[in-house]
Amino acid sequence: MKPKFNLNITIMKTLQKTTVLFLLSLLMTSFSTSQVVVANKLNAPEANIQNISNRTQVWISGEWVVSNNEYVWNSGSWVDKRPGYIFLPGFWKQVKGGWIWVSGSWKSIAMKQWNNIYA
Repeated sequence: MKPKFNLNITIMKTLQKTTVLFLLSLLMTSFSTSQVVVANKLNAPEANIQNISNRTQVWISGEWVVSNNEYVWNSGSWVDKRPGYIFLPGFWKQVKGGWIWVSGSWKSIAMKQWNNIYA
């Protein structure tokens, strides 16, 4: 039978680890991008997509970004293709009290799929 002292040390170490993980998760959420909720989805300005002269780039649509606690439109642009990735455009997501903008992001896909899209 193990002494009670070793059991208390094990419990204390587990509590310390749990506390550290909790504090880290709390810290990470406090530094995450704040969301601004709007009553109605905002309409994007009309896109002015300029022709591209080479096939090494893809169009990334514009999106809403938070600046001074309000949404500001950030125009789209041509960017170099990223082999094995596709860009998923941002979208409005309904939440309690209104709408928030979810930013676009790059998504990893199989190279076979990527080649089917861009070949």
